[in-house]
Amino acid sequence: MHLNVSFIFLAYFIPAIVLNEQEDYQADIVSLYVILLTVGAACYVAGLFLGFKIKAVKTNFSFEILPLENYEARVARVTKIFITVGICGMVTGYMMMGFVPMFAADPLAAKFFRNQYQVPFYTSIIYLTSFFILSSIIPIAFMVWYKNKAKVYFLFATITAIVLLAMSLARGSAFTGILYAILIIMSFRSRTSFAVALIFLVFIYSFSSVFYFIIGVRDITDLTAGAKTDHMFWRVLSSGTVDVTDQLSFLQNFESSPIWTYGRTIYGGLIPSHYEWNPAVYTLKVMNPNEDVTTLISGGLRLPAPIWGYVSFQWPGVVIFCFLSGFIKGVIFKYLKTWIFKYRSILTSTVLILICLNVFEQFANFYTLSIYSVPPVFIFIFYLYRVRLRPRVDKEEVAVHGS
Repeated sequence: MHLNVSFIFLAYFIPAIVLNEQEDYQADIVSLYVILLTVGAACYVAGLFLGFKIKAVKTNFSFEILPLENYEARVARVTKIFITVGICGMVTGYMMMGFVPMFAADPLAAKFFRNQYQVPFYTSIIYLTSFFILSSIIPIAFMVWYKNKAKVYFLFATITAIVLLAMSLARGSAFTGILYAILIIMSFRSRTSFAVALIFLVFIYSFSSVFYFIIGVRDITDLTAGAKTDHMFWRVLSSGTVDVTDQLSFLQNFESSPIWTYGRTIYGGLIPSHYEWNPAVYTLKVMNPNEDVTTLISGGLRLPAPIWGYVSFQWPGVVIFCFLSGFIKGVIFKYLKTWIFKYRSILTSTVLILICLNVFEQFANFYTLSIYSVPPVFIFIFYLYRVRLRPRVDKEEVAVHGS
């Protein structure tokens, strides 16, 4: 959750407080937006508080059954297999695609596989599966090396994975994992080092915002063409996170011609092939009612829970979606805190945090479920349970059961 400190600064504080982007919209739309977020936040906090009050009970997950040393040995072995498969798969995917988004003539179209960059289904399966494997386990691979410097392969594999993901132009997937690792390391050192890390994160996220400008995918004229030219430093800094303007524009279009989802976007993201109630497809359809959304170079809009609740079931949806999301996250945080204080191991804590982010938090973010969230869930099953990757005698079980 601390990563949101930097994100909110770039995505909300600069656009709303520094640039006053809301002044370009009708007063009633801005008022609706503010009320939605205020009511949603209140319901979310109430749910979060109640969820955190529950009592954590013992589970049958492998980290609670196996001795810590055995579990971490298993983590290292599983991670080595996954990151090796992910690297080989992503290199193969790039070769089968015939292009790398960062170096393509139209990088953004290549990133979203639009126009001439469309690829066969089997190619996208290999590429995306490898993509999600790498983006999911980078922090674990790095932490295995950090805890045991002799395992140099994990450092090399981590760097290789970051480079491969960065070439896909997926900034979040490429760099968020290593940020998780840095934050966890700093938090294990001291409160002071953790506070310094949070300040450092603001600069890292700022770099991420201008990443496209640095590598030449975007040009400064993209911001000045037909737009305001004041406060250019702040406009460039927040250009990668245009949440406020996107959400206000969405509400403006929606209010003029409502398309109520009645909850169909909850499961819509789990259906492939541009299903009309896929959250990404739905937001693009609202924003571009007379266009073929499959030709648009965009992955859809990022909307918060209050807006998803509103377009689903109006104001009752706002209350239900936000309270339920907060309650589930409260339960997750209670278990996570209990586990971390119980084991106090930097490697196991990293695994636990990622399990919560990639598996359990899917329930809290039920309003934007995606088919792309399935591969990480599958990956972390191997960290949650003793799933054998090949038939053999499980030494961990021998250590626990004595046979």
